[in-house]
Amino acid sequence: MITVYASAAFVIIELISNLAEPLNLPANLQLVAVIILATGFPLAIILSWIFDMTSKGVLRTKPLDKDSEIKEQKVPNAWKVATIISFMIITGLVLLNIIGLNNRAIAGSVKSLVILPFGNYTGDDDMEYFVSGMHSSLIGDMGQLSSLRVLGETSANAYKDADKALTQIARELNVDAALETTVMCLDDSICLQVKLVSGFHEEKQLWVGNFKEQKGEILNLYNRITRQIADEVKIKLKPRDREMLVEVRHRPAALLESVYKGKFYMSLLTREGFELGLKFYNDAIEIDPSDPLPYLGLALGYNNAGHVSGLAVEADRLAVEYALKALSLDSSLSEAHVVIASKALYREWDFTKGEQYLRLALEMNQNNAEAHYHYGWFWMLSDQLEKAVSELEIAVEIDPVNLLYIANLAGLYMWKGHWDKAIEYANMALELNSVYPLSLYVLGASYAGKGMFREAIEAHEKGVAINPSFKHGLGTVYALSGEKERALTIAEELELIQAPWYSWGIAEIYAALGEMDKAIYWIEEAYEKRQDFVPWFKNYIFYEPLKKDARFNEIVNSLDYPQGKF
Repeated sequence: MITVYASAAFVIIELISNLAEPLNLPANLQLVAVIILATGFPLAIILSWIFDMTSKGVLRTKPLDKDSEIKEQKVPNAWKVATIISFMIITGLVLLNIIGLNNRAIAGSVKSLVILPFGNYTGDDDMEYFVSGMHSSLIGDMGQLSSLRVLGETSANAYKDADKALTQIARELNVDAALETTVMCLDDSICLQVKLVSGFHEEKQLWVGNFKEQKGEILNLYNRITRQIADEVKIKLKPRDREMLVEVRHRPAALLESVYKGKFYMSLLTREGFELGLKFYNDAIEIDPSDPLPYLGLALGYNNAGHVSGLAVEADRLAVEYALKALSLDSSLSEAHVVIASKALYREWDFTKGEQYLRLALEMNQNNAEAHYHYGWFWMLSDQLEKAVSELEIAVEIDPVNLLYIANLAGLYMWKGHWDKAIEYANMALELNSVYPLSLYVLGASYAGKGMFREAIEAHEKGVAINPSFKHGLGTVYALSGEKERALTIAEELELIQAPWYSWGIAEIYAALGEMDKAIYWIEEAYEKRQDFVPWFKNYIFYEPLKKDARFNEIVNSLDYPQGKF
């Protein structure tokens, strides 16, 4: 009877293991079954003493009668040996299933992971650009899986060379697992060891893979790694995911080297680095003009350069041109869609087009944090704060160490006058970096909104000492607190700079002072020079005094907002 019980237990565990995913059974059902069956094992032993299985069915074991003649029934030795061996094998298999559960991911147990920066153990530090490029590419590839939250590159890179246990990193980033990759060789061939480690209470290796691949086939290797991890943690793949993972992608090794060098140097955001990056991307285009990767790299490079004064001429136009070229060669490039969407929203003020490209970006990669970030500000155009906050919260979940997203989440609340929430998130960002200028600006503006002028001035002065771009915030605090002369001094100082960025801040100072004509003048200046955030002025809490002015409403009504006119 014990052998029968062990056999049945083994069959039940295997059936649950094989049918859990197809039948959408609870993720912990296999563990529950093992516990129940293990608990029942002692009972099976007791019952086997009381009952016997006979040809007539299950009968109570007959007591031994000392006075009667006991007839020995001989069982062949071969059968006894077979029974004992079978029992031992079945019991061993059941125990292996129980033990194996500790080191095997249960379906649905890994829904999020961080891909840590690759460890370069090649002995060649000059190849760091390629190692970094591989890391970025794997994040992009795995991020396309619709059922898995893959953390962004900024958050992953924050843990480069971190002397922390993987479980601690996973807890800090709020993910279920961490992927640790070691590069052992990097020449014509690439050797990798990839480990998937559970991020739960104790560190457990869920999967390990050793790979060796030709450099030109590295993109196909990413697909293999992704497929194996998806199988191991039982991720439900949609048809589009499966199609992506069987796609064959061969690229010349020289092209990949040029693309990874281009990305590395352009990300430095220096003039010398930008020029070097430009050269390497153009080298890649010469190798294969039909490959979308170098065009995507140029689009992203020019897009980032647009935020750095004097780094690149006509950066916005070139970013869009290269993004369109990349999409003409591969329409699935999520990042290229975001480049076009951002220009449509902030430069062209074509909100329908902007939303269209954001939707496409998220359709291709729901883990694109930047797309969620822009989508949040898109919803603010129609004054839908709840939807806006939801999108920024997703961006923060995907890239929790990216200060830009946390500070902008605070900024959404500040924009509408939800001061306490704004202060909460601004402080969250400042816990990661106590001198982040945007967070200090939002904190100062929110304190000013609450009438806490001393705290507001302290936050703004700290921020301005690092970056004067938000100096108008200090002027607004002075205006609201009755220090008119100080406010005017800052406004007049900013007027001399004659840059579109400062127009909205100057208008804010004059609005706080009650000088509406001057405030409207600078609103009109911002509109004429197409300052990025003009479309969002209609919902800005510090422009509340201007909403009764016909000139302000004329500008607002000239824009075609998503939900109609203001």
